[in-house]
Amino acid sequence: MNAIIALCHFCEAHGPGPLFCTQTLRETNIQQLDIHFDTDRKGCAACNSIGNSIGLVSKDPDSNAHFVSSQIPVINETIELVKKAAFRSISSEVSSTAASGGGLVFFGDAHRGHVLSHTFHLMDSEARGFSKLFSIVILMKDKMFLLNIQPFLADCLGKISKELEGYANLVHDEDLRAQGSQRAQRITQGYASNPSKTRSLVELTGKESIFAYLHAHFTFVLWAGARYLTESITLGSPSVPAWLGRDTEEGFTMVQTDKEGYLLRRMGYGKTEDESDRIDERSKAKYSLKMFRQILKGEFASVCFCVLTGIQIVIRGPYVKGACLVRNLKKLLPDQLHKLVRTQADSYKAANECRIINLCQEAVAPNPSAGIMRIDILDDRDQDTVAVCVWDGDLPSKLPTLLQKILKAVDEELFTDLVLDKHLRALIEEWKNKVVCIRKMSSNQDVAKVKKIMGIQQQDQVLINYWHSHL
Repeated sequence: MNAIIALCHFCEAHGPGPLFCTQTLRETNIQQLDIHFDTDRKGCAACNSIGNSIGLVSKDPDSNAHFVSSQIPVINETIELVKKAAFRSISSEVSSTAASGGGLVFFGDAHRGHVLSHTFHLMDSEARGFSKLFSIVILMKDKMFLLNIQPFLADCLGKISKELEGYANLVHDEDLRAQGSQRAQRITQGYASNPSKTRSLVELTGKESIFAYLHAHFTFVLWAGARYLTESITLGSPSVPAWLGRDTEEGFTMVQTDKEGYLLRRMGYGKTEDESDRIDERSKAKYSLKMFRQILKGEFASVCFCVLTGIQIVIRGPYVKGACLVRNLKKLLPDQLHKLVRTQADSYKAANECRIINLCQEAVAPNPSAGIMRIDILDDRDQDTVAVCVWDGDLPSKLPTLLQKILKAVDEELFTDLVLDKHLRALIEEWKNKVVCIRKMSSNQDVAKVKKIMGIQQQDQVLINYWHSHL
């Protein structure tokens, strides 16, 4: 994410200003960067964080991007922008819920950058009012991108501020026990705080490595923000975040480049992989959804109908083929229903626990019925794969609208596997949103109107009923 994240504060001697900044650099030699810090703030403990140098650098090995944290931005053109954002976030653009540690404020324009600001207080027994005002600002040029990922940013910034507040509260409680009488004297006699006794963030929180923690948090926000909402262009199909299909573990190598050089850490931020992600890429490419369309032949429509409507599917056979089939069937369901899918299981699970299950070949499987479909994949010894599908139920005379679109997309010869995956993702999201809209309706009359507007027909009701209970 091409943005700058800055921790800002109000100094009783120098006013509002940025304290610690993190930004993304690509194709930049970080060893040649030069930073000049304001001389009037150099001696102020509250205005200093990691000094007049590049303090912390993380590298994403996939994109080769560097996440650089410093006392002020390392790109000269952005220094004034961050200073103005810091001034406004502390002085005028303050949320009404800042006192309780919540709320985001959006401000800015195309020339000075668009800003999301989160304001909060840290307890300080030496400060005026016994607390100091801080803010975390995110500055970037892309207004729509910033607003679209606002829910993600609000959650991250709220957690960071709560962590800092917790550290500061512990230090404040210790100060009260040590000098409670001085605090009472200041309150009763109206003594002001002494600006010469300003305290740094390290002193406020009692954490020597507090800026290393902030660097880790800010780096994760920049790294994850770029993957929270991405766009890829594929002719003939909607876009889908490319990172959703990757099966490599994400990570950062964090190094501190200042004199002490004490920080060297491996960060394990990334998605948790299930068993199917350990299958090699050749097997994933070979056993695609189009391939299983050919393997299942005339039963493919029945399998898809069972997946979409919640009829349990029990698969037995070689692990790789069974896991690949499960992995492809998951594409027909929204993410919230993936919890009812088991890529591998040693024993059978009831339908209320699992709707799609891949059993090992030695496991005991139930007999097929109207509520259970059995798919047995035979070990063909690298010959043509054979699948025996048995289900006592019958397909309705008119298939659900989503199923009709899925079958048409799978049979489309011009769709590659990648294009098909993107198209299916868009279809599933469309129908998930329809179900969510129906859930928000308070009366049957409203539900009927919404269904008519969104084109939901009678044959779609069985799908709606199943998805409605899990979204």
